Amino acid sequence: MFPVLIVMAISTVWLRLSIVRTTYELDQTEGMIRNLSQERDQAELRLTGLRSPRRLQGIAKIKFGLSQPKADQVIHLRGAEKGIGGAIASH
Repeated sequence: MFPVLIVMAISTVWLRLSIVRTTYELDQTEGMIRNLSQERDQAELRLTGLRSPRRLQGIAKIKFGLSQPKADQVIHLRGAEKGIGGAIASH
């Protein structure tokens, strides 16, 4: 009877340690997921800022000396109202 109790006690301790270890690993993984999620959100915000039309317009003006085209600089293509695919398909 005594050896059975020892085996059960060791099994119980081993099971408890296994549960604690698994819980710790889950907590660590959840923390990593939270951190990566925050990093993703920050990267998306930065990307949105980098793609901002106002920022791109400023870069075009300052770095490349570009400005809004004047009316006489705009060329209207025949069939443009059909869209790009329609204009290409009709030619």
